[in-house]
Amino acid sequence: MATWRDATCFTPAERAALELVEAALTSNPSGERVPDEMYARAAAHYDHRAMWSLIMAIAHIGFFTPAALIAKPIPGMPPGQNYTD
Repeated sequence: MATWRDATCFTPAERAALELVEAALTSNPSGERVPDEMYARAAAHYDHRAMWSLIMAIAHIGFFTPAALIAKPIPGMPPGQNYTD
């Protein structure tokens, strides 16, 4: 989704969610990843329940990304059968 900013197919709500995902998962050595203004932009499109669901989806991505980067699973192989002994 590296080109989401230039793509014309996303709604404003989808753009706000993508901005939030990108900010949360990109390191920022100079400070806060998700400023209040960015959170407010996303929250303007989603009710409290939907916002929490979005946050939990981002959290799951954040959990599994390091595992995939470290373990390098083989695409198409079932979990537990990705590696040989």
